[in-house]
Amino acid sequence: MAPLQLRCAPIRNRELDALRGLAAVSVLLYHVLALNWPALQEGVYLKPAESALANAMIFSPLHVFWLGAEAVWLFFVLSGFVLTKASMRPGFSWSAYYPSRLVRLYGPVLLAIVFAWLTYVLIPHVVEPGDAPSIAGLPTGYALGDILRDATLLGGTSTSIGVLWSLQWEVVFSLALPAYLVLVRRFALPATIIAVVACLVGWTMSDQVMSFLPMFFFGALVAQYWSQICHAFRFLRRGGWASHLAGAAFVVLAVCAMTSFFLIGTWVSSSGMSVRAVTLPLVMAGIVLLIITGVNWPPLSWALSTRLLVFLGTISFSLYLVHRPIMIAAAFMFGVGAIPAVLTVAASIASAIVFYFAAERPIHRFSRKIARSIEADEPTAAPPLATVTSSTFDDAATRIGGSQLTASLGTETSQTRQIPTAQP
Repeated sequence: MAPLQLRCAPIRNRELDALRGLAAVSVLLYHVLALNWPALQEGVYLKPAESALANAMIFSPLHVFWLGAEAVWLFFVLSGFVLTKASMRPGFSWSAYYPSRLVRLYGPVLLAIVFAWLTYVLIPHVVEPGDAPSIAGLPTGYALGDILRDATLLGGTSTSIGVLWSLQWEVVFSLALPAYLVLVRRFALPATIIAVVACLVGWTMSDQVMSFLPMFFFGALVAQYWSQICHAFRFLRRGGWASHLAGAAFVVLAVCAMTSFFLIGTWVSSSGMSVRAVTLPLVMAGIVLLIITGVNWPPLSWALSTRLLVFLGTISFSLYLVHRPIMIAAAFMFGVGAIPAVLTVAASIASAIVFYFAAERPIHRFSRKIARSIEADEPTAAPPLATVTSSTFDDAATRIGGSQLTASLGTETSQTRQIPTAQP
């Protein structure tokens, strides 16, 4: 296999799209497996199962195929990386960025809310006597108040769709992008230390702001120093047994790090320490290592560039948005077990494909049209990213409404605080 040419500053590439697609499938499998096999749901909380196969799926690197929270954290890091790289392109416009980005996020979410509402209206969500306990714990309706909360994203989200909790942090990060850019350029080392500490404190104190927002920073930091990182890992592209052995070892290390909560969680818990606080740095390091290896090691880059995985990346947002209402409806229609699980996976992927072509792609094109229209009306090009200063951030913060953003960070409901432990 010929070494691939290095791409030191990709704004969007096939490998990252494929990783996003694999993460979406992992979240899908997490929800489906946990609902249909109670032993696996208990395993999410580090409780051993009676079956050796179930224990292998829970407490081994095989758990990477159905990660919940860690897969969403991969989304966060990728968002930080991609938006930071996008802001580096010549002619990047803040005036065009904000409306196009918000349309890109909110448009599919609003249509996904309509889709979810239809599943609750058209399919009876009634708990019958004898239903499995996992069904009894599912939402049975989608009230107007929950719809309105989900539509705003910034005031906490409901469990009726169940995955929108992560989108509220995507919105906050997107609005605060100028602050992240200033941090990674002017205060990289102290900001990195603060981000790590904030994550650890956030998980220890169950504070969502400190738990999740620093994760985007790690992606932005990797993007800022991407050229240097590619240079440091250039040995992966030389070919030969040494580089392939190193690449394979990095993949194994990344997978083990990303599943470290389950690999060492029981031991950490027995020691009286917070499992999330101990394993969080390992998970973040594993995610970053996977991204670096996926782009720089030719065999993995080739695998991630196959049409199937790239297509999964293309529909990943749609799959993430529609799969859980489908899973909930299928559980009320068919119960739980292997057949409902297979039907849910098939229906989710099929629905995601339709949703992408009918809803997400047109909205994406519309958001790009908005950006081009605004850029065409601007008399001068925006300053290059290297010239971003604190005054640039102040101007951007003023445009997005700093007081409103600050207020949104503190608004959490009891439901959203519970979601990270029960949802991805």
